[in-house]
Amino acid sequence: MKTISTAVLALAAGLAFAGPAAADTDFMTAPKVACTPDSVTRCEAADKCTTKPASASDKAEVLVIDFAGKKAAIRKGGETKDFGDVVQDEVAGDVRKIAVTELGKNGQGDRLAMTLSKTGKLTLDIGGKGNKAEASCAGES
Repeated sequence: MKTISTAVLALAAGLAFAGPAAADTDFMTAPKVACTPDSVTRCEAADKCTTKPASASDKAEVLVIDFAGKKAAIRKGGETKDFGDVVQDEVAGDVRKIAVTELGKNGQGDRLAMTLSKTGKLTLDIGGKGNKAEASCAGES
């Protein structure tokens, strides 16, 4: 079973194309979203960060956050695998704050913190220190 940190690396390495439905989605209330990568930032130190755009191979997987079902999953080639439980989902102004923990751990263990903007931009905090992944999301049914 993947740990949350392994899942985070998979997310940072590969989310896939979400589509143009973002303009029609209210991300503050959407019951489910699918996200694609824009970039990944890795930092050796606070002032030594490198940001790279997502590559074509990064786009082989889709991050699906099902707020209604309280699950986070990776979809690849038509197959969806849950990897975490959504344990925080709250709106503060124009930002939706999300936290995911390892599947079946009842909110315990490593926590993946994310923010989703009103415009559909998702930012994943990857272990602090400035490491992050950024993605664009669309509503999903």
